[in-house]
Amino acid sequence: MAFDPDLAKLTVDLAKLAYRDADSARSGAASHGLDQFRFFDGETSTQAFTATDANRRFLSFRGTESNNPRDWVVDSRFKPRPAALGSVHSGFDGALDEVWEEVLEEIGEDVRPLVITGHSLGGGLATLAAARLADTGSPPAAVYVYGCPRTGLAGFRDGYDATLRDVTFRIINHIDIVTRVPLLIQGYRAPGQRMYFDRNGGFHPDAGAWQIAKDDLVYRLTNFKSIKALGLGTHEMGAYVDRVAAL
Repeated sequence: MAFDPDLAKLTVDLAKLAYRDADSARSGAASHGLDQFRFFDGETSTQAFTATDANRRFLSFRGTESNNPRDWVVDSRFKPRPAALGSVHSGFDGALDEVWEEVLEEIGEDVRPLVITGHSLGGGLATLAAARLADTGSPPAAVYVYGCPRTGLAGFRDGYDATLRDVTFRIINHIDIVTRVPLLIQGYRAPGQRMYFDRNGGFHPDAGAWQIAKDDLVYRLTNFKSIKALGLGTHEMGAYVDRVAAL
């Protein structure tokens, strides 16, 4: 499946809706013509929802909330553990466990293609959900993740990409620091196709590491006296919505 700008615009909005409460998310999904809405609320911090239209199903995971310490605990548990397709971030994998049985129950035997999305922590959960489904022989049709942290070790990346690379689009907004953790030195790698927005908002499908490094250097040298150089604002959900809307 090729990258679809229209599907990106829909999924980035669904990723944003995952930050809302159940009623507000349901209303937002309905505005996109999506029904059969179901909201999942885990025992500690995990939240997600499913919704459908006539031809597709969508699964969206909520990302890290800055005012929710439970999310930060999940993010900090980066010691890998064995999972579907390889060793992954134990905090993310445990967070997915909280809602996984309910998600599988809702997906059921529906034969419509499944699209999975999420931002930040939600992107990590979306990636792991895609891996679990692929491991059981039911891979999703597409995965669109925004500001997604690295979710597993190199073996996981290789196992994931063997099945899902062509349908996984990992969107990065310039110097978004969250997309660079856990660190490469810790053994973590990111699967899927890297889709990169540069410092000027230009879009580069499957951008190379050297291209990103040069763009990063120019930006930091230009803004070395500014808080912008930290890359925190580029991770915000609204920043991704704005970038994708311009495609």
